[in-house]
Amino acid sequence: MGSFGEQLRRQREMRGISLEEIVATTKISRRLLQALEDEQFDLLPGGIFNKSYVKAYAKCVGIDPDQAVTEYLEASQESPPDTRVIAHQHASLHSDRRVQRSGFPFIPVLVLLVVAAGGVGGWKLYRDRQREREQQPSQAPAVETSAAPSAAESSNSAAENRSENRSPSPGPASVNTSVASGTVTAAATPLRPAESAAGAPFEITVRPKDRAWVSVKADGNYVVRGVIEPPEVKTIHATNNVVFYTGNAGAVSVAFDGKDVPLTGGLNDTQTLIFDSHGLRPKEPAP
Repeated sequence: MGSFGEQLRRQREMRGISLEEIVATTKISRRLLQALEDEQFDLLPGGIFNKSYVKAYAKCVGIDPDQAVTEYLEASQESPPDTRVIAHQHASLHSDRRVQRSGFPFIPVLVLLVVAAGGVGGWKLYRDRQREREQQPSQAPAVETSAAPSAAESSNSAAENRSENRSPSPGPASVNTSVASGTVTAAATPLRPAESAAGAPFEITVRPKDRAWVSVKADGNYVVRGVIEPPEVKTIHATNNVVFYTGNAGAVSVAFDGKDVPLTGGLNDTQTLIFDSHGLRPKEPAP
């Protein structure tokens, strides 16, 4: 009957099948198929691979695969595999896989650590920014809006400023300022005994009858300075003195503690009044 390799070649040639066709069907290289037919078993990888090659070859040429494997084992003098050894190897393989699968999950834990570190860093940065905002001094600039005075009103304001600049600083004398025909004069007079100390609180009310530029300084601080017009009403509280100035005396009415104070002047006339806790101070005669 011939050797194992010769039988394979004979069966293939009887059916008119070339090695290239078996290569295309089984995807086994021509070199390995040629080694089977030439019984050059040392060129084969060995073990289960050789038997799988024999089975694939046998199926392509139409012979019994199991019979072909038996003849291969006889020709190669390779003992049949021990089923117990195969079962033991199979069990060991699955045990190793279970150990690997049940091992410590390094990658998920590493991802969680990275996410946690990022969250802590972001929270710390947020808290630092909040602390910086809280430490910054709050700035709330007070904005005083008023209509721009006309050329005549600007002139009146300059006159009022000159009048106030000529007044001496607070001391043992008080300032009496009067305006007559646009001319500002200042004279220092001794304070009355009742004026040497802070007086009782009093109230000045300014009501515009028409558009007018006014300036009011209470206890040394400006409280009103700009253009006022109806229906505005300015109420000023003070304890020492109030200096009232207007560039349109005929368009403004003034009251001391609710009592009207007459203004001597018409439209576009300047007027300066000084009040203390006793009322309107008398004007000093010009020197």
